[in-house]
Order: sequence, then structure tokens, then C-alpha cells
Amino acid sequence: MASPLSELPNGASVFIDANVFHFYLRGPEEAKGICSFMLERVEKREITGFTSSLVLDEVMYKMLLKSIEVKFRKNPLEVIQRTSEEIGSQAKQVRKAVDILLGIQNLEVLSVERHHVESSIDYMEKYSMLPRDAIHLAVMKTAECSDVASADSDFDKIPIVKRWTPLAMKMEIRDRKNTHASDKNEENTFKVLKGNERKSKKNITQTV
Repeated sequence: MASPLSELPNGASVFIDANVFHFYLRGPEEAKGICSFMLERVEKREITGFTSSLVLDEVMYKMLLKSIEVKFRKNPLEVIQRTSEEIGSQAKQVRKAVDILLGIQNLEVLSVERHHVESSIDYMEKYSMLPRDAIHLAVMKTAECSDVASADSDFDKIPIVKRWTPLAMKMEIRDRKNTHASDKNEENTFKVLKGNERKSKKNITQTV
């Protein structure tokens, strides 16, 4: 069972999930305030904050899609399918977000190594975790960290992990649906980009 992130005790070491950074950057306001306060505590060394390169990858992807959605008021995947150059056009917005996160003092960004990927398969089998969450758990184990700041209730089924949530229960349920939708969108984006790549190669071959 998750506890409020605002009650995370001093001296704790916590792994910070992508949705916490997303709330910090974009809100809603209540969750943004809670996440901001937690990250201020990281800067003051009241708590130790960890995240990973994989988490930042997820934040970058979500910020990219949101920027395209705000600009065009359309499904960002449809925009990317029509013109993948828009990814480059929105890179500045993604850079701003990343610069803010990397500017958080005392936040330790952990690398994802081969042994984390290997261990993640065991966690997938043991806890029925999605691959990305399983890799997060493997990185947490390396850092000897059992607390996670996240709105993702999938972590609640892992007995060795204590989750600290920035959301009220109703908001958390809605965010979990959005998280799974985002995973599906990422899969669709990959298919779209690969499809565009194949079309491009075909056109080049025909031209030659």
C-alpha cells in the first residue's frame, strides 16, 4: 500500500520514477507542489534521490508527445506519421525539460547496465512486471534502494518495495491508465518510424 510522498521521512533513499518528474514539470498543481517539495529535499540532502537514464528517456518521450499535442491539437502520433521532422522541431522543448531535471542538485542519475537488463527478466518472472519497471527495480537494487516515488501502482505488488505517491487515489487510477496508454503509444511510434524508414529506403532504391 502506497503512502503519501509528502510523508517520506528524512534520511530516506528514494528512486524517482518518470511520472514524478512529469508532474514536477507540467502539473497538475497539487501534484506539482508535492513533487517540487520532494525534489527540494533532495537538493538539501534531507533525502537521497536516485533516478536512471531509462527514466529520463521516458520523460523525454512524454514531453515530446505533449509538446506536439499542444502545438497541433491532434494526436501526436498522427503528426509524427505525417512528418517525422516535427520531432526535431520540438527537440528544444525536450532540451528545456532535461536541463531543468539535470540541474537538480544532488540528484544521482544511474546508468542502466547489461546486468540490470539480465536481472530484470528474473523480476518479470517473479513479479509479473513490465520490462521497463523490472529494469527500474534492478537499478534500485544496485543502489540498495527500496523506496520508490511513483504514481504507478504496479510497484505495490512487489513486497521488497515501498511506494510513495504524489497523487490522491482517484488521480492515481487515472494516471495509471495514462501510463499504460503511453506505453502503447511508444510502441505505435516505433512502428510508425520504422514504416517511414522502409518507405524512404524503397524510394531511394527506385530512384537509383
